[in-house]
Amino acid sequence: MAAPGGLGRCVAAFWLALAFDALGLAVLLAGVFADVVFSDLLIYAGGIGIFLSLIWWVFWYAGNLEVPPEELRDDVGLAPPKGRGDSVLRGLVHGLSLRLSSAFAPAPRSRAAAADLELQRAGGPRGRPADSSSPSLCGGDENIQKSGSGSLTVPLL
Repeated sequence: MAAPGGLGRCVAAFWLALAFDALGLAVLLAGVFADVVFSDLLIYAGGIGIFLSLIWWVFWYAGNLEVPPEELRDDVGLAPPKGRGDSVLRGLVHGLSLRLSSAFAPAPRSRAAAADLELQRAGGPRGRPADSSSPSLCGGDENIQKSGSGSLTVPLL
């Protein structure tokens, strides 16, 4: 059953295919008839644009194919569904999925542990700077000196 308007169900693919065709043809003809130095580039680009429009035409065609479910079941050899007979298998797969999810999930943390972790990342409790005696990851902190007021000073070179 076709959609109203005669373009089928995949209207976007149809219009993209037409746009790629028109743009590719315009670029190709510009390369053939325009007197420019890069005409070979335009010819190749137009050909590539027309070739890429084939992708959209295939999408449009494949999206408009209609196969009745009875005929599809006959092709792949599936038996007709019998209600919810697969619920046992579905339940087993769901249980396995839940067990695997819980096994790989991180351990739940309390709010206090999460707050302590954030404070460590921020540099210390209540916004105080982190301890300057801890080793630096980047190195090269030999010239940084701590003044009496608690701030760090870096000499200019």
